[in-house]
Amino acid sequence: MLLGGGSSSSAAVPVIKPLHPVKKHAAKTAVPKVKAPKKVAKKPAAKPKAKPKAHPAVIDGMPSALALALRSRSVVVVSLYTPDSSVDAMATAEARNGARAADAAFVAFNVADEKVVSPLSSVLTGAPTPADRVLDGPAVLVFVRPNSLFVRLNGFADRDTVAQAAANAATYAQ
Repeated sequence: MLLGGGSSSSAAVPVIKPLHPVKKHAAKTAVPKVKAPKKVAKKPAAKPKAKPKAHPAVIDGMPSALALALRSRSVVVVSLYTPDSSVDAMATAEARNGARAADAAFVAFNVADEKVVSPLSSVLTGAPTPADRVLDGPAVLVFVRPNSLFVRLNGFADRDTVAQAAANAATYAQ
């Protein structure tokens, strides 16, 4: 057989049966039927809530926050600050506490905000010295009614200094 080219055995190859019989897939896959969506009664649309009216950026030629504060109190302490400055944050807190001690209104303005700087600069054009016309922080401005700058404190001012300036402005305003 080795050299002779004899025929191979006619024994059949054994068939291996799977452990879990598998069904053959159908030739066509069934497409599921889609049901029409049920009609749902629509609720009436809610009326949009009325937004509170925003104050204009400028009232009587000055920033609106300052103008409104001067309407409610005769003396307003304004803190000018530069954002992201820890000294300016402390100066603003001291100015707020000083205004509270003197029973004056308080407003803080970011000197990088053009919406505030422009009208406030126009209010300060009549200030007595050129240094009073420049808006940089930290600084405290004390205004008296109707819209006059009483005093400017450049740099850091503690609460007692601010309270004294506001008290002096209150005697002037009367």
